[in-house]
Amino acid sequence: MRYPRAAGDSGAALRLKHKSVGYDVAYLGRGADVEFLRLWWFGYTRPSAFVEGIIARRGWLLGFGGQGVRVALDSLLEYLPVAIMGRVPPTPPVIPIPANGYYWLLVFAAPTIIFAQMLLGSLAGHAILRALGRESDLGFLVNVAGMTALVVGAVIVVWDWTWFALGFHDQVFLGITHLLLDGWGIYLSVLAMRRRLGVPVTLGIGLNIVGIVVALSLAVPFMRAPF
Repeated sequence: MRYPRAAGDSGAALRLKHKSVGYDVAYLGRGADVEFLRLWWFGYTRPSAFVEGIIARRGWLLGFGGQGVRVALDSLLEYLPVAIMGRVPPTPPVIPIPANGYYWLLVFAAPTIIFAQMLLGSLAGHAILRALGRESDLGFLVNVAGMTALVVGAVIVVWDWTWFALGFHDQVFLGITHLLLDGWGIYLSVLAMRRRLGVPVTLGIGLNIVGIVVALSLAVPFMRAPF
């Protein structure tokens, strides 16, 4: 499905009106930051509007922007504070990294790993859809992955600090709670792929599971939760 630009549009604005949502999703050059924040908020409150906003965007910029904010939250609000506190990982990473500098390293290394997770997971989904003879759009999949990662990742930051404040220390159970929170991201992703690409629900869930496996394969050797 194509969403043509309006006559005279220089590329600064792209509008999509969807009657079932009742919201005119508009990305204007000067108001892009406001629209980005609104779309982020819709990821919690109005899933249908969230999906339509992603569909309205061309290219990969939205996904990179969403993931960029997410990695900034992780680095500055999780890894940097625990590095300053002098904490060491509860279990050592597979890759030998000195414990006393581990979280300082993650402040800078985590963004690279998380962006790689997004790109490789999206590429895997794209390849599977193509192999099945289905329509796919890699830029769209990146946008979905980046924005859903932001929606879920922001909640995880708050939840991790709540976990720490309550005095819990079980990393395995903490990881399970992260997977439960990921369920909302899977719902948003499945909804988006079904609406834009006609992907069945079961296949959409399967593609998300593949993305999680890809993400874990990159995270397990390097990354440990801060609490």
